Amino acid sequence: MRWFRELMEKIGDHFSSMFVGRLKNVREVRLWVTEWLLLVAVVFLMSIVQMIWYGESYETEAYQKGGEYSEATLGKINSMNPLYATNNSEKVLAKLMFANLYSSDVSGHLKGELAKSLSMDDTGKVWTLELRDKIKWSDGEEITADDVVYTIGLIADKTAKTTVSADFSNVKIEKIDDKSVKFTLPSVYLDFMDTLEFPLVPSHILKDVNPALVYESDFSMHPVVSGPFTLNAIQLGNSLDKTLQTVYLNRNEGYFLADAKLNNFTLKTFEQKSDIVDALRSLNVTATAELTDDIDNLPKTISSRASRINSGAYAFLNTRDGALKEVKIRQAIRRAIDIDKILGEELSTLRLNYPILESQGEGLNFPELPEHNLDEAKKLMEEAGYHEKEDGKLKNDNGETLKLNLAVQNRGNLKVVAENFTKALRDFGVEVVLNAYDEEQSSADFFSAVVKPRDYDILFYEIDLGTSADPFVYYSSRQIGESGWNLSNYANSLASDALLSGRTTTNRDLRKAKYESFLKRWVEDVPSIGLYQSTMRYYYDSTARIYSEDMHMIDALDRFADVNHWATERGTVKITP
Repeated sequence: MRWFRELMEKIGDHFSSMFVGRLKNVREVRLWVTEWLLLVAVVFLMSIVQMIWYGESYETEAYQKGGEYSEATLGKINSMNPLYATNNSEKVLAKLMFANLYSSDVSGHLKGELAKSLSMDDTGKVWTLELRDKIKWSDGEEITADDVVYTIGLIADKTAKTTVSADFSNVKIEKIDDKSVKFTLPSVYLDFMDTLEFPLVPSHILKDVNPALVYESDFSMHPVVSGPFTLNAIQLGNSLDKTLQTVYLNRNEGYFLADAKLNNFTLKTFEQKSDIVDALRSLNVTATAELTDDIDNLPKTISSRASRINSGAYAFLNTRDGALKEVKIRQAIRRAIDIDKILGEELSTLRLNYPILESQGEGLNFPELPEHNLDEAKKLMEEAGYHEKEDGKLKNDNGETLKLNLAVQNRGNLKVVAENFTKALRDFGVEVVLNAYDEEQSSADFFSAVVKPRDYDILFYEIDLGTSADPFVYYSSRQIGESGWNLSNYANSLASDALLSGRTTTNRDLRKAKYESFLKRWVEDVPSIGLYQSTMRYYYDSTARIYSEDMHMIDALDRFADVNHWATERGTVKITP
């Protein structure tokens, strides 16, 4: 073990000479050592600060899942069956709880929601619809072709009395398999997809219910749904907050598209707009689309957004009854009215000239409209047998004054325009009675009491103009009468034939020519006078994320096209460098 002792002695000598022996030199280099240690500390601290700073720079505040949203709507919910939605409350609820076969996307184009595809055969009469895979009702049952066949059968059944406007009475529908359906049309219709913008109802729930009793069935208040939200509960309103009902919806975890960010969506229904204004002022609701006017004294967090939609206000002239049967009188009224003046500065920017939106009629040559000219208007009245008398009234040879009854529902801009229109007619020498129906009277009552029986000489009314250029439903002689939508009772065989040919041809050039022919006759015959394109004014809490500002809407309900992305909850999230 001698060698080991010698080794340890050498190690000891080396340690003593190289470390212990040099400790006395520390005093001489202590300043350098101190500076070196401080530098190391500074570098270490800077590294920590940099790590914290970089960590924060890769974080941001963003909307996330959670939270709730509430909207105020007008009208009591009498049914949650989407095929019977009449007032705004029922329509909003239908949009939130039920998916359509086809719906408008954020660009204003129809896209398949429940539908995967729709194809047309060479004849243009046979269409095949294919449903998406893995789509389910909220009770877990598959959505199948049986639901398509049942729903369309219910819409076509007159005893069911649904509110869906699509006409399937002459359409043959056949189930091909669980996911495919074939439609055979009586004639070519290129815009057939437009008629499929409605929701399905579950055949496995309703198939055994008499069609005439579907509205009254249990499903109407306890629906099985297919949309982004499901029914949680409905609570009757009270006099304290003036709500009619409060409907609580939960996120539908089984929705086949992306889950909604919102946990809950609450619908609060009211009877009057003034109550909705109070609810906004008290921040009792997040938003509403029911107010058309500027509202004062709202909280600073409440903003508003105006969005143009594919709807329009027209003055519909009843061409079947009374003095307006005479085309020259209709032409005279068109010449006598200064449209820009009666609209006012704000609405003139939304002026609507034709029965087809110019954005819909790309490539169409729109005919020139007659200009405001009182002298020409009086000349036309002379030709129609009415002469201006000393009292300024227009009277016929029997001394009878030209009298007209006008009808309008008391709704924001429409009422104001109708009043201005009335004044212009009176200044022209026409004796006018303007019947303004209270807005609180439901739209359904106004429609059944005034619109349906055509109880007016001139009706001021807003209509949906749809996605595609197809004014058939409003001006075809086939739509005259209480069951149709020809609000002018306009019967011109050439115009009707042009409309029918336009919607039933596969030849694009012929379609263009037919619609141009119709437009020319519409201008000449004056069954209606275009007023303004509609807008939706949306009041909302600015801290919430709502529909995209550049969204192109066909109707006001299209604001929910991206409801999956609406949010009220914010939090810190990591972002990728």
